[in-house]
Amino acid sequence: MPHSRYLGGVAQILAARVFSLGARVGALLATVVTPVVVHAQAPSPAASTAASTVPPMPPALRQLLDEASRNNRLPADLISYKAAVETEIAILLRREEGTEAVAAIEQVASRLKWNRTGAYDQRVVGYRSQQLGANVSMLSLFETGWLNPSLYGNRLRVRPRSSNSRAQAASVSRGRDGTDTLPAVHPLATDRDRYYDYRGGDTVVVMQAGDRRIPIAHVRVQPREGITDKVVLFDGEMDLDASRGTLVRLRGYFVRTGTRRSLLTRTLAEAVAFVEYENGERLGQYWLPATQRIELQASLPVLGDQRAVVRIVSRFADMEVNDTTLSAETLAKADSLRALARRRLFYAPADSLTRFGSWRNGLGVITEGMHADDFQDIAPDRWRPTGAPRFDLTPQRAADVIHFNRVEGLFTGVGGKVMLRDLAPGVVVRGTAGYAWAEQTVRGRVSVERTRGPWTWELRGGRSMDITNDFRAPFDSGNSSAVLASLDSYDYVSRNFAAVSALRRIGARRWLLRGDVGYADDRWRPSQYVRGPFGGELFRQNQGVDEGGYLKSAATIEWHPDVAAEFVKPGLGGRLYYERGDGTLSYQRTELRLSGRRPIGPFILLGRGDVGVVTGARIPPQQLFELGRFQNLPSYADKEFAGSRAAALRGSLQYTSPFLRNPIRVKTLFLPAIAPGFSVGVQGGWADAPTTAAREAINRLDRFYDPRLLASWAPVARPTERIRASVTAGFRFFGNGLFVGVTRPVDQAAGWTQLIGFGQQW
Repeated sequence: MPHSRYLGGVAQILAARVFSLGARVGALLATVVTPVVVHAQAPSPAASTAASTVPPMPPALRQLLDEASRNNRLPADLISYKAAVETEIAILLRREEGTEAVAAIEQVASRLKWNRTGAYDQRVVGYRSQQLGANVSMLSLFETGWLNPSLYGNRLRVRPRSSNSRAQAASVSRGRDGTDTLPAVHPLATDRDRYYDYRGGDTVVVMQAGDRRIPIAHVRVQPREGITDKVVLFDGEMDLDASRGTLVRLRGYFVRTGTRRSLLTRTLAEAVAFVEYENGERLGQYWLPATQRIELQASLPVLGDQRAVVRIVSRFADMEVNDTTLSAETLAKADSLRALARRRLFYAPADSLTRFGSWRNGLGVITEGMHADDFQDIAPDRWRPTGAPRFDLTPQRAADVIHFNRVEGLFTGVGGKVMLRDLAPGVVVRGTAGYAWAEQTVRGRVSVERTRGPWTWELRGGRSMDITNDFRAPFDSGNSSAVLASLDSYDYVSRNFAAVSALRRIGARRWLLRGDVGYADDRWRPSQYVRGPFGGELFRQNQGVDEGGYLKSAATIEWHPDVAAEFVKPGLGGRLYYERGDGTLSYQRTELRLSGRRPIGPFILLGRGDVGVVTGARIPPQQLFELGRFQNLPSYADKEFAGSRAAALRGSLQYTSPFLRNPIRVKTLFLPAIAPGFSVGVQGGWADAPTTAAREAINRLDRFYDPRLLASWAPVARPTERIRASVTAGFRFFGNGLFVGVTRPVDQAAGWTQLIGFGQQW
């Protein structure tokens, strides 16, 4: 099975990066979904008297809140409604610099019924997904409905009361309140002044709803200090219709007071469930759900500054208000302060889910344009850019803490971050330090950055082990299979550096412009391992580099940096990169990449094209372009081809069948749907060495190359001489996350070989 090693390809590495973090915080996310609250530290007893005092506020704001509170009572003539709801669940990784990689998208179609007694029935009638690997469905997190059917009343129902359905059933059988949610004090409740402080109230925007222009007042809501009771409160902001005093939007998160998180928990983990509930005007008199967003964000600071994110966005459509009648006795029992029935969640039969085809939105459309930083202004203190200066034991990425490759061996390290915040707005100081045990070398870096508006300036320096591979997948920052599989398809250069950079963001991260200039010094390091610690195939020697110091300058333009064919987010993205060295090493290098994916019914079309050129009187071999089995041409040997000019074009058409498309339910756990399908792909590559400098650079890829032995020496790589191409065909499973098939070259006579890959492989 010669091509099973393709498991170590860049897409698998990306998937491993995303899902390893997801696995580490999976349990943490589950605890967030279950409580959907953040635990607040209990205040001192001396502060408890503050809760009985109503803070002064401007009369205009007081009048607006009083009117909104009266209008937020459940309207007497609002009996019920039903609606079609489409939900998109995106699982993603937010990198430390803010770029997101979407690892999975699940789409759920539901029918929702609600009436004023609190009765709530959500029936799932359709399901489909795309993902990088065989991941457990996020439906496993929901034992009951996740939609909030109404923002009216004195209390909001915010989370399951217990994750044990049998315990809930037993509670009901004993005659107790069997509701499945905890009440949170509504910021417009009649007893709100006991719990909340308010700021703002000025009109900030005008919204158009049909023929009516609605002035929106923005109000900041925060729990009052000194509350010792165990109660769930809202922390965030609300938008009010200033002309009618009705609630339009809630945005923030829920806090449980009267509890304390342990020091260990506060140090090792940070998690929060943000919510954004938007109402729409129905029949000109009711404000009912239009869009709802729940965003679960979690991080393990000691393992990096990235966050695992579960983004759940629902859109309501085809709403029919007062679609039923209730008896006088039932209406008399209706009370907005408690729900008389559970938020029941049902699933249509598997064959019905499979046949569902009335999707309103393509995969990825509902969450398009959203970002984890949308809640930055109301985030926990660790993530917030404002406040008192703070220090966190947080490296930039997990690889700064631990990684393994054949040159460094095992590397362990530690990192820290100082945010000056209000003392010096936008200034962040980072530092990492670690030790490569086999290489017996200390490595690390330090940086100072300042962000002001769309601009970020950074000064950095250090010693790193950089990867010389070309046309890599976004977020590919190291090896994930060198330890267990004895597979290391990278080559490395030891680089000391000092640089200054400027970054400009345009149009909500639609464009990123970056410039860098500084000094670098490249050094070769030999492989320290013959094979992986647990055996396996032999590692090859680290390829040769030209050593020396040089002034390094670079410019980068990125278009839609969050979009790439290797991820499951649809769209188009691109990158233009220019780099030059002046000094002992002198060269110029340019790269262009276009990448994207587009769903078309049950099909997904994805493609990526890369071109590059490097020039110079003496081209450093570490700047050459290399192609091969793990570098875009799966039918050829690892790094078989090299040149100073290169291009790689890859495309794939993937199809998911309507069979076995539903997640496999085992009690409350939803295992990934088998979702069989097939795909065909083509990969083409070309590498050329038109100059003597390019050909000599290829020779120097062998560290022990001696020009006196040229007649009896074969280079480690060669130009392609013509366009090389391969085709792949096979079956896909688990939302296109697993590929089992075959590949063969098409530019020469050869047989088919087996190919196995994870993620959105070609």
